[in-house]
Amino acid sequence: MKKILGLTLALMVCFAGYSQKKPKVNKAKSLMDKGELAEAKEILDAATTHEKTMEDGKMWYYRGLLYVQLDTTSNDAYKMLSNNPMETAMKSFQRADELADEGKEYFYTTTASPFPVTKSEQINNYYSYYYNIGVNEYQESNFQEAVDYFDKASFIQPADTNSVINAAFAAHSGELYEDAKKFYKKAIERGAVNKDYFFNYIAIVGMENDLEKSLTAVNEALEYFPDDVDLTRNRIDLLIKLDRIDEARTELEKAVTEDPGNPDLQFALGVIHDQLGNRDKALAAYDKAIEANGTHYNSNFNKGVLLLDAANDIIKQQNNLGMTKADKKKYSELEPVIQQKLKEAMPQWERIVEISPQGDKAQNMEYLVYIYTNLGMKDKASATQKKINALEQ
Repeated sequence: MKKILGLTLALMVCFAGYSQKKPKVNKAKSLMDKGELAEAKEILDAATTHEKTMEDGKMWYYRGLLYVQLDTTSNDAYKMLSNNPMETAMKSFQRADELADEGKEYFYTTTASPFPVTKSEQINNYYSYYYNIGVNEYQESNFQEAVDYFDKASFIQPADTNSVINAAFAAHSGELYEDAKKFYKKAIERGAVNKDYFFNYIAIVGMENDLEKSLTAVNEALEYFPDDVDLTRNRIDLLIKLDRIDEARTELEKAVTEDPGNPDLQFALGVIHDQLGNRDKALAAYDKAIEANGTHYNSNFNKGVLLLDAANDIIKQQNNLGMTKADKKKYSELEPVIQQKLKEAMPQWERIVEISPQGDKAQNMEYLVYIYTNLGMKDKASATQKKINALEQ
């Protein structure tokens, strides 16, 4: 019995002594070169807690490379050696950097390739590995897979924006809206400040029919693009729907007071008055915007719409009249009023056509044809229609 106890004690001493042996980091590198990853992993994992190697930056660097191999290998047996090889690899690289001498760059050579490859190059290659798979999956319309691979690439390069915005596009294309929102936000947070990203994000939020969330999204976009007309109009529309029109009007009136020559602010104020049915105030605001910038298309267009609506309102009254003698008299009395309103609208729409973007020109000329026709100006109506036909060919 004593002999057995003595033997057990001896074994314990032996194992204790073995556990204290310094892990052979260079051997681990050689094993990695040969593709013997399991044994290399055993050595490098042990080295992370051994007092003689745990502060060795090169060891952590090698460990990072090892886990990159475990992450990207096609060998199922090696893949099973780690639950989260990517995170382990990046944490190892980070620790290696913390322990490196200032200005030092780790590099790696093998007998097969004696040319040194730096850690930065290796991480870029690691990033490209997942990024390129993401591109291929996206092109094959495998949107969820594309999102996952772009996300992996973004984890490898935390400052990168291309992988993140591509993840957003892939998610958006695949109608994976929660992922799309997450990655649009992430791209913006990383510095990819693009108005289209905000508009895409706002559109997705708008699908949730939560006006407060939509307003928050628009407000965030306005922090980056405070002078954007479309965002301002979107905000105004949301405030009106939320019964917060006084807030919108107060903010804009204050801004207009501080910068009266800003056509965009005058235009936004005109939109508020327009939506509230204050036609005269809306026209006054649009006129001030046009005074500040004669080619301000949105203000010119909205003014033209109001002037034409004034004529159309009376035309509707006229069309709703009956056949009594009083109705016929009223019909005749309204005719010169309609003609006057159309004459007031005509030069405005001629101006609108003149400054119209090419894509809007034909449609705006249709309004002009309508005005000319109702004013009995057949030659002008015909000439304008020919221009429309030419544009549409």
